[in-house]
This record gives sequence, C-alpha cells and structure tokens, in this order.
Amino acid sequence: MKIALLLRSKKQPKTVNDVEQAVVFDVEKDKVVGVENETLQSKDVKELTSWALTRKVKEIYTPQADEQLRNFFSSLGINIRGYDELSDNRLFQTFIL
Repeated sequence: MKIALLLRSKKQPKTVNDVEQAVVFDVEKDKVVGVENETLQSKDVKELTSWALTRKVKEIYTPQADEQLRNFFSSLGINIRGYDELSDNRLFQTFIL
C-alpha cells in the first residue's frame, strides 16, 4: 500500500506557492519498503486525483481535509486524512515527537 504525506514549504517564494512536496511511503505488512519524494506542481483536486490514482496511492495525509474532500476521494478508494490523524497511524507514531 502506498501512503502519501503532502508537505508545504513556507520558505518558497510566493510565485511558486502552489508547489507541494509529496513523500510517498510504500508499506508492506506495517513496514516501509520504499520512500519517494515528489514535487507536485498543482494543488488542484483533479491533478491530485490523477497523480494519486496513477501512483496507486491508497492514503493521503494533508494539512487540511474537509468532509467533502474525504467523501470524494473515498469514492475513488483513497483515504484522505488530516495531519491531526497522523498519531493514529502506528507507522507514523515513530516520527512524531
């Protein structure tokens, strides 16, 4: 299963503030077997959907996840979660201080 963590950099100039980083964890049996870092050029929902489906991402953690966004992605088989839910995931508990 692939899990993506969307990151935003506050240090980026305003002209490229729509660029986000995605860290994609490839997980098998509660163990990370691969990690990739990708730059996403658009925060548009359609672009994010296409990216997630192409990369076979099953779960996305993002700074903000409203109910409408959760329902939309859920209908595609992708779980959207907020950063506040990271502590609920055993895999990420080791990263949280």
